[in-house]
Amino acid sequence: MGYNEKTVVIYKKEGVCDLKNSRVSRFIVALVACIVVGGAGFLIFWNVNAEEVMPEVDQAKLLESNKTWIKTNTSLTLEPNLVIPIKGDNTVTTIAPNGDLILDTTNKAILARMASVNVKYKDMNRFRVRVFANKVSTVMNPAAFQYTHDNIDGFLTSYSITKGTLDKSAGPAMKLQARVEEQTLKVNEKLETVYSSSLAEKVAPILDIDPEISSQYLEDSFNLASGEVVTAYPRELHYQFSAEKTSLAFFKSDSDEEIVQPVGLEYVIKK
Repeated sequence: MGYNEKTVVIYKKEGVCDLKNSRVSRFIVALVACIVVGGAGFLIFWNVNAEEVMPEVDQAKLLESNKTWIKTNTSLTLEPNLVIPIKGDNTVTTIAPNGDLILDTTNKAILARMASVNVKYKDMNRFRVRVFANKVSTVMNPAAFQYTHDNIDGFLTSYSITKGTLDKSAGPAMKLQARVEEQTLKVNEKLETVYSSSLAEKVAPILDIDPEISSQYLEDSFNLASGEVVTAYPRELHYQFSAEKTSLAFFKSDSDEEIVQPVGLEYVIKK
């Protein structure tokens, strides 16, 4: 009799253990399911944010938008203290079929003003500039550039820009990848974006810069008069800003970063 009672007691204990194991198993399954669903939701949210940061612009709309800058006679800023008109005597400004903005001038008053501001323009008898279609709006907009407070979200980490400045200017003279055919200069130049660090690359989409596109080719062609010599300079957007990295929603760190993005070419033409 005692043996049977002992057996019953053991059976009851085993039943309690099985019940506990069953509850633990259900809890683990539920926890894993929550993690999977939460992760999927996060990825969907992250992808939507990424798409919102980098919208695709219809080519026809881009062409019309770029033409508006000419219709409104907006001046072109070459340096912080050098702004030139896009219309006037001996000045032609057009939008190319691909949407690029092209300004070409031999206006003596404009050239003299440019020479008084920057010595590289001294003795110039012609000036030409070509700006990538997708950067015309940023280059032409006379309003002070405002950094947004958007975030780039990653797994357990987010990135943002807290403050910064933007300079629109030309970089150093470069050796032009071009050839001359019957007095026509044909240009096919590869222009590359430069980042100060991997963090600068992370936040680049906030500035409408796709870090996966490291370079862009500029194709151009124009006639040269006999004896004309061309010096080319990359037109650039020089972003200087403070970037902030937030991990696990609590831990923050920041650093000063730079992005130099080429947006076209300017040609200083002398005889």
